[in-house]
Amino acid sequence: MVSKIKDFLVNAQIDSKEMKNVQDVIDRRNSLALRSLSFLAMVGFFTATITGLTSNIDGVTQKTAGYFVGLVLSFIVYVLNNIFSSKSHKILLALLCAFEASLYATGMFLTFVSTPNQLTITLVAFLLVVPQFFAERPLRINLLTVFTGIVFIAIYSLTDLKPDSIRKQEFMNIGIFAAMGIVLGSYVKKALVERFIFEYREQQANGQERQAQLQQWKSMADIYVSMVQADIDNDSYFMVRSNEYIQTAIGGCQGFQESLNKVMNATTAPEYLNEVLKFVDVSSLKERLKNKRTITHEFMGVNFGWCRARFIAVRNSEEEEVRRVIYVVENINEQKSREAKLTTMAETDSMTGLYNRLAGTAKIKSRLYEGRDGMLCLFDIDKFKSVNDTFGHQTGDEVILAVADALRKAFRDNDVLMRLGGDEFMVYTPSVNTEELGAKVIQRFFDVLDQAKIADHEDYRISVSLGATFATKGSLFEKLYEEADVCTYESKKIAGKSFTFHRG
Repeated sequence: MVSKIKDFLVNAQIDSKEMKNVQDVIDRRNSLALRSLSFLAMVGFFTATITGLTSNIDGVTQKTAGYFVGLVLSFIVYVLNNIFSSKSHKILLALLCAFEASLYATGMFLTFVSTPNQLTITLVAFLLVVPQFFAERPLRINLLTVFTGIVFIAIYSLTDLKPDSIRKQEFMNIGIFAAMGIVLGSYVKKALVERFIFEYREQQANGQERQAQLQQWKSMADIYVSMVQADIDNDSYFMVRSNEYIQTAIGGCQGFQESLNKVMNATTAPEYLNEVLKFVDVSSLKERLKNKRTITHEFMGVNFGWCRARFIAVRNSEEEEVRRVIYVVENINEQKSREAKLTTMAETDSMTGLYNRLAGTAKIKSRLYEGRDGMLCLFDIDKFKSVNDTFGHQTGDEVILAVADALRKAFRDNDVLMRLGGDEFMVYTPSVNTEELGAKVIQRFFDVLDQAKIADHEDYRISVSLGATFATKGSLFEKLYEEADVCTYESKKIAGKSFTFHRG
């Protein structure tokens, strides 16, 4: 119990580590409080001095000299505080002590010099009030209060400045008010310091939460080329993740829209730029994000390949109008590669690498739907069953691969080359719309095919029977297939490589 009371009166039960954490804040508060209180003391003592000099009020005139002493001491502390308090914690402590001591000294002067025959009033009031002025540990002010009380009793006892008739009452008043000042002051100081410690803890918690949030953003940002949080109402932004290309493009830009336009102009492939600039148009963003959480746009970047830009709405409810957004750009090269690989696997004939029946048919129908004229060729390998039966299926596979290779060499990249199955193939060549052009294209294929060699069967020459028809606007795939198939049948009647055009 005794140790708790001692700790309360000395340290206000405040841990020294926590006190150290808030010392700078407390010093700023005390410096400001000292400036205010010393100024108020100056005003009070100045008013009392003027009153004492200009009036003849009993009990006031006698104290004029004491009030003037208080005025001078308060003025000195006020000036020194404005000059030196920010220099160090120790200087500030010395000034606090000087101010409190000056008030006690003024009270002593009034008690023993100005009005020795009257009961002590000002000093008693100071002993009660002064301990509550500043936020700190109570030890220093409690010692000062006790010391002042001891000095008071010593002067009273060792001199005849005050009459003995009021001694008992004087000692009782000093003891009671000094004790009250110590207890109340310790409580007030404890409350003040605990408030600063609470605010510090709250600040630390908020800071840690903010740091955690930033860390989460940065962790998210690791999967993005860039990440920005923006306020679209005031055109401001905070960059969470960036890179050298973005920083170079931004330069000295401050506004979100201007910075966004500069970055996209600098980092987007030219053929994709117009659509990208429409996507990053902030003026239409609120409308485009209405009832949506996010919108995306894919484009080709000049530095990172395929990218996906995304705006994410930041709001508390679906009904709330979007004010803040997160804008991110993600590199999706790997995803595009996977998609292309899966698409290729789904569309490609596993043996030849040409389009399979399903994918090739869809490609041709798409070109027909676009109204693009062209030539549709259908052919199969002559006597292919005999090749399998005579030379074996492995040789048959080599023949099919040789035909596929000849197709790739003889036709253009935008032509549709497909294996329908077995030894049957189909080709669609856009813009080849006359028999003269068609004959040249087919003959080029036959010439390449003549050069094809089959291992261990150098004397074998691949021969095909081909039927061709021409597509015009409104042509249907099924009809063209039927026409080419009939022509293929006609070509089979001719020995060796041959082709037949459908003439209606």
